Amino acid sequence: MANNEHNPIAARIGNIQNLWIEERQKHPDAKVYCITCDQEDYPLVEGFIRLEGSPYGKSSDIVLAFITDYESPAILYSFLINEWITSFEADLKKYPEWNWTEFDSLKREAAKLDHNDSKSLKTFYVRMVSSFKEFAGIADNILGITIIIYKIGNVESLNKSIKELAELLPSHVSLILTDYNSREVYEPLLDNLKEKACRIKIPNQNTAGAYKEIATQGDPHNPQVKYRRCLFELGEATNAGKKQEVKRLGEELVKICRETGGTVMWASAYLIYGGFMLSFKDESAFTHKILDRGISIVQTAKEETKECNQILIQLYDYKGIAFNLSRDTKQAVKCFLKGAEIAKKEELKSIAVSQYGYALLAALKKDRLFYEPILTEAFEYGYALDDNELKTVNLSFIASTYIDKIYTLDGKEREEIVKRMESLYGEDWQADSKELSTKIEQEYQLSKA
Repeated sequence: MANNEHNPIAARIGNIQNLWIEERQKHPDAKVYCITCDQEDYPLVEGFIRLEGSPYGKSSDIVLAFITDYESPAILYSFLINEWITSFEADLKKYPEWNWTEFDSLKREAAKLDHNDSKSLKTFYVRMVSSFKEFAGIADNILGITIIIYKIGNVESLNKSIKELAELLPSHVSLILTDYNSREVYEPLLDNLKEKACRIKIPNQNTAGAYKEIATQGDPHNPQVKYRRCLFELGEATNAGKKQEVKRLGEELVKICRETGGTVMWASAYLIYGGFMLSFKDESAFTHKILDRGISIVQTAKEETKECNQILIQLYDYKGIAFNLSRDTKQAVKCFLKGAEIAKKEELKSIAVSQYGYALLAALKKDRLFYEPILTEAFEYGYALDDNELKTVNLSFIASTYIDKIYTLDGKEREEIVKRMESLYGEDWQADSKELSTKIEQEYQLSKA
């Protein structure tokens, strides 16, 4: 533990541990503890939960963690029951001496539950937790059941479910919720529970600073340390809008990589440099110049390695984004298709389909004469892959666009495509494809053309 005191992440998690102990002592009877932090510090809170759930926790509390999305009360309770049983079974293999006498009977009973009946599920869950509490011998501490909810289908329903569950839990058993400041979905619940709720607000922990401290530890003259420090400073300068500083640091990064690495390292420096320059839309010509240098390095090095070609694909991607930001859609599409061509040559099938997706998203902003040949080429390449390959390559966006935009398809062909996509990606594959296209647009800034 002594070494961890010098670890910036461990030190910050330690701050949260100390705050937890302090707030627990102030609010020993709370049924819900809600830990709220800045979004950037959320990984630290999750780290705290994991640490307190291990033998290295600071508090005497037993903390268990369950991570899920929220759709409905019944689905939540079913998940908690199943996860509890599965987790205990796994632990039992490590600790066969554990003797939770009611476990086997509870497990058998759980298998017969109606997973649509939220009331019976909730009642059973409370009974199971009560039994576990007796097995664990919890008396002066608490059993803290942490429920980390990422995606929430209905906030009001979630708060109601948590409240009902919290009110039924036995003494010395509490729920621990996590949230971040810009979300704060549990405020109505906490207000409703009044003194039975405890808000634990984590002060800003400067997580970015912690990562920088870790990355830049060591001899400042060491090339790897210089490289990592330069990367962090590039990010900081970009976020601050300091264009000239980004250029200075970019050239420094190129120099470090050229002196210490081979072709891939040198070319990747231009990739990183160009990526940061994309934040400055008035520097389009300069950004292309930087990316072209990287492309030239790979092409003249005559190293036909997969690693080199992957860098080359990314360089063309960034050029595509740069062209898109300057509203030159045709050149953007050309760059993405070049990436697809390289990926196909290297048998990088997943990357090839992704490249076609980027090209298509940009091309669809033009007329049919422009996008239809690209759409057809993309679909024919992806659809020719076998089912095992397509399970790891998401063709849903391209396929959905194909059946929507290619009017010459007959009903039988359309039905065949839909059937295959459903077997691969589920009944909601077309809805998922829209979500995927939105994500790609945001990541590759393709909606701004």
